[in-house]
Amino acid sequence: MWYFVLIVFGFWNGVLAADDKCSGEPIHQCFPDRGDADDIPGSAEELRQLCFYLRNTMRCLEGLKEDCGFNKHDQQGMDLVGDFVGATCQEGSRLHTQIADNMACLKEVIEHDGEFCGSVIRNSMSALKDHLEDKESSKNEEELDTLYDCLFTALQANCFLAQVTNKCGNEAKGASLEVIDRTGILKDECPASMRVEIEEMLEILAMGMQEDIYVKDLLN
Repeated sequence: MWYFVLIVFGFWNGVLAADDKCSGEPIHQCFPDRGDADDIPGSAEELRQLCFYLRNTMRCLEGLKEDCGFNKHDQQGMDLVGDFVGATCQEGSRLHTQIADNMACLKEVIEHDGEFCGSVIRNSMSALKDHLEDKESSKNEEELDTLYDCLFTALQANCFLAQVTNKCGNEAKGASLEVIDRTGILKDECPASMRVEIEEMLEILAMGMQEDIYVKDLLN
């Protein structure tokens, strides 16, 4: 959940900061250094601090958009951050409470399971080698790039959800699934025209490697 949002958020920050074509003030004014708050939150209070920062960032971006206008990529990034804030930061909501209650465990997974998930993804791609070679013979380069990006994101999300389920429990898994779904990160990476193919490959993995598939519903 958090991992994917921070990747996109960080990448978008870099793009905006490097592409200052409006006014005399740098665009990165919307992304001030948060000090210790740059760390992934590990408690309800740290989550509150991050949400405060993100709300201020959104207000800054809204003003920047009004003054300068955004291209499609910038708008998508702004929408993603806005969706994340809406899904995660509404104090008192069921989803916010579930995330806050499980934040310490979620942080543990995000910070320490990256290497493990990298290994899982490599093994999964190896298991799909023959299937992917068939796809390579029938798709152009752009379609293949999209297919691989989608598959990688789906495998990454699935491993994260598997680790959250194993280490944090079903409530944390359900909250993570809901945030990923509401922010639409996976669907952004996986165009509708390719989701059936991705689902087929995930089913192959489920049968051949005894892997639980958590992201299938997110592709529908």
